[in-house]
Amino acid sequence: MKTSASFLFALMLACGAASAARAEESASELVASGHDFALKVCAACHVVAKDQKSPPLLKPPAPSFSAILKRGDVSEASLRKLLGAPHGNLGRSAKMPNPQLAEFQIDKIVAYLLSLKKGAELKKF
Repeated sequence: MKTSASFLFALMLACGAASAARAEESASELVASGHDFALKVCAACHVVAKDQKSPPLLKPPAPSFSAILKRGDVSEASLRKLLGAPHGNLGRSAKMPNPQLAEFQIDKIVAYLLSLKKGAELKKF
C-alpha cells in the first residue's frame, strides 16, 4: 500500500511538471504567434519588431511598440482595453481606430507586447 501511495504521489508530481511545461510552451507559442501577427497586421502603422523588413506605411508612423511600452501606465489590462475598443476617428489628429480584433488575436498581441516590456528596443526606420 505504501509503495502504491508513493508511486501515485510521484506520478502526480510528474503530471504537474508536464502540465507546467506545456503551459510554458503555450505561452512562448502565443508570443511567437503574436510577433507574426503584429508583423502582418500592425506593421503598416507601427515598428513592431527588430526583424520588421520595411518601415510603416503611415506617415508619420504611429508610436513604435517599444515607445508604447515605455509609457508608465501600460499593463495587460490597459493593452486589452486599447486593442478591444474604438480609439478615435481617422482625421488628422486621429488616434488608433478600432482594429476589430477577435479575443484570440488580442491574446496574441498582448502576449507579444508584454514579452517586449522588459526593455527590448526596436530598430527605427
